[in-house]
Amino acid sequence: NKTDLLAKMRKKILIATSTFGVFSQEPINLLCENNFDIIRNKTNRKLEQKELAELISGCDAVIAGTEKYSSELIENNDNLKVISRLGVGLDNIESKIIEDGTVKILTTQTTPETAVAELAISLILSLLRSINVNDKNIKDSIWKKQYGSLLSNKTVGIIGLGRIGKEFINLTRGFNLNFYVFDKYPDKNFIKQNDLKLVELDKLLKYSDIITLHLELNDETKNLINLEKFKIMKKTALIINTSRAELINEDDLLLALGKKLIKGGGFDVFHNEPYSGELMKLNNVALTPHVGSYVIEIREKMELEAVQNIIDAFDV
Repeated sequence: NKTDLLAKMRKKILIATSTFGVFSQEPINLLCENNFDIIRNKTNRKLEQKELAELISGCDAVIAGTEKYSSELIENNDNLKVISRLGVGLDNIESKIIEDGTVKILTTQTTPETAVAELAISLILSLLRSINVNDKNIKDSIWKKQYGSLLSNKTVGIIGLGRIGKEFINLTRGFNLNFYVFDKYPDKNFIKQNDLKLVELDKLLKYSDIITLHLELNDETKNLINLEKFKIMKKTALIINTSRAELINEDDLLLALGKKLIKGGGFDVFHNEPYSGELMKLNNVALTPHVGSYVIEIREKMELEAVQNIIDAFDV
């Protein structure tokens, strides 16, 4: 009958990312208009594997955040046909799934490089001018003027010269910065045009006042920054991570900050989120809750694209 036919036409979709449709209902409405039944992540955080396995059961598609997708998870969900990634990075999806091709993996064309680069700059300025400390002091009724440092004329080391690394350089031209760059597959034209110094990692760490990470996570980059690397850095150095938490060995980071091997750092990503670890006790760090791409202008476009990718995939 007609009811059964309509039921068969409907698709079940999991929106795994914890914040979706906050600024606009348009992506949700678009899914409803195209016969999708929506399952939401209501935890307000990144899903753990057990939670993801439960929610994704029986789903035809998923709008994915940064939660992990294993081949075992896919094998246990025959209905799943499409993973639409809200973003461009695929390091949270096991390579076997991508190579196999049974499930379509789609990404958004709108990319958050400006948002992430601006956040990295914000963290740097907050730390250099002690904005985080001064703000806390005033709110605690402490009138104590903290001295800071200039960003202008500093040496900045950029680890990973992809879209975000390049955008960071474009946005900070007026600060007269001296740039050191480490990248395994460098864009030599961009490096030449912008008068950047392409160097080995250890040299970048040794001479940079500020180090900012803009890399994908893989076996080669996991724990790239560890105690050995912290020992190479200046004692006055700041390290910024708006990329992937696992690029830095967290235990070694705490040791480096505690022993004052470096001056401080700004972090938007953490091994366990929501974060409640030892970094919260330190006043030489600036922390944000994984909000690199969380700007209204970009988020709305990305959500619509992620939804449209799924609709188009089923219309083929």
